[in-house]
Amino acid sequence: DERNEFFHEDLAELKAQGYLRMFAPKYDGGLGFGLEQVAAAQRRLATAAPATALAINMHLVWTGVAHLLAQRGDDSLRFVLQEAVAGEVFAFGNSEAGNDQVLCDSNTVAQPLPDGSYSFTGTKIFTSLSPAWTRLGIFGKDSSGAEPARVHAFITRQTPGYTIKDDWNTLGMRASQSNTTVLHGAIAPADRVFRKLP
Repeated sequence: DERNEFFHEDLAELKAQGYLRMFAPKYDGGLGFGLEQVAAAQRRLATAAPATALAINMHLVWTGVAHLLAQRGDDSLRFVLQEAVAGEVFAFGNSEAGNDQVLCDSNTVAQPLPDGSYSFTGTKIFTSLSPAWTRLGIFGKDSSGAEPARVHAFITRQTPGYTIKDDWNTLGMRASQSNTTVLHGAIAPADRVFRKLP
């Protein structure tokens, strides 16, 4: 925390132990944990490394949502669990300054493209895991139709059209490196646009 450094060593150890694939089913190479087991692991981790637990929680929220959907017969996010097993690190690009409605509205523009992909332009704050994520879940508002829609999608680390600011300096949580992410027309391909909600 004093040096404002990311928890690279913690992340490497947690990945090696299978921590990032807790929610994935055993038949896909995961640990097959349920919500109660994952929550207990997170509580234990937080006693030793609070910023690590906070940031890893963003990955676990995505894999947890995918796990719960799969339990209910919805495999639309199964790729999240499979990619987590393959070593991908998921993060949230949702919060926006001045947007008190959080997931119910967005200041980010989601522009539909002819091939079914979407271009996203906007600013996301508190993007934990900024130095390490390989998959960023983002959402924005598509106002191109008769009724606005909230569009949820993923971009990869290799996607052009985003900038990560070096602006996180919160005492006690510096290691989470929850920097601001600015999207400048970052494109999520059609197969990674997973929800459109009115």
